[in-house]
Amino acid sequence: MNQKLRSKHKITSRGKSYNLHDSPFYKLNSKKKLATILCVDLKSLMICRDSSAHYKQFYQIGKSGKPRLIEQPIGVLDQVHSRIASLLVRVAPPEYMHSGIKKRSHVTNAKCHSETPGRMLTTDLKAFFPSTAKNKIFCFFHVKMKTSSDVADLLSEICTCNHHIPTGSRLSMPLALWANIDMFNELDRVAKSLNIKMTVFVDDITFSGENVNKLFLSTISKIILRNGHIPHPEKTVLYSAHGAKLVTGVVLKNNQLLIKNEQHQKIYQDIEQLKAFKYSQPPHSLKERLLGRLHSLSLIDPRLKDKARSISDINN
Repeated sequence: MNQKLRSKHKITSRGKSYNLHDSPFYKLNSKKKLATILCVDLKSLMICRDSSAHYKQFYQIGKSGKPRLIEQPIGVLDQVHSRIASLLVRVAPPEYMHSGIKKRSHVTNAKCHSETPGRMLTTDLKAFFPSTAKNKIFCFFHVKMKTSSDVADLLSEICTCNHHIPTGSRLSMPLALWANIDMFNELDRVAKSLNIKMTVFVDDITFSGENVNKLFLSTISKIILRNGHIPHPEKTVLYSAHGAKLVTGVVLKNNQLLIKNEQHQKIYQDIEQLKAFKYSQPPHSLKERLLGRLHSLSLIDPRLKDKARSISDINN
């Protein structure tokens, strides 16, 4: 059951983009100033260190059908996480990153590989957020951001739940990138040295090029394992140069981006259900579900925009 709470807090970049050393966190050595930057008083910030009291924890059924523990910040901590996330997304991301960035998506991630000749390798980092431990957050702020050790320690406390990045915070995705930036950059360097294209979408990493092979798979697996993560054995696929490939939910075939057959089937089923209400008002949930699916998939196939418009006009 989805128990996610609604929150008024949002991530906002305010259109800003700057280098790491221009971040308000850079060389920060005062906890009082940290509180000011995060728009709370120091007493409230220190209370947030007791993470167990500031999270709603529950299980949610994921796409795999398995229950997944959600660790969702509440109250002041939710506000603080949103503020930290807003500041982190303003740091210019690496070119290979496609998640959580304006005008980039799972579709742009796949498109990067649509015309790359050769094989393709896709892998998924197993339990990415829970595997990003508290010490990595401390090292990011202390070593990369060059904050004082006490500031880095406080940030590592308020940014983690059960000693790792929480699974249900809007802070999780941007912080996971920067906490693991050394690993991602090393993977990218190795790929570039072999003329291989690499992209990242949250915890999905894709490589394409003539030199993608089993030896390359072994090399990147060792890098990932050395950095405290595990390539998901069931989601690590080495594709041949020819034939269809699946990249972040998008099918690549003959240099074209295609929709999965499973999604075509869902659209067909929803339209058939909608036809049953030819002379009456269809359920709002059915129509909204279909429109949401069509709008989302129109990023892959723009022709679906016309279908969405015709569905939107039904019984209006």
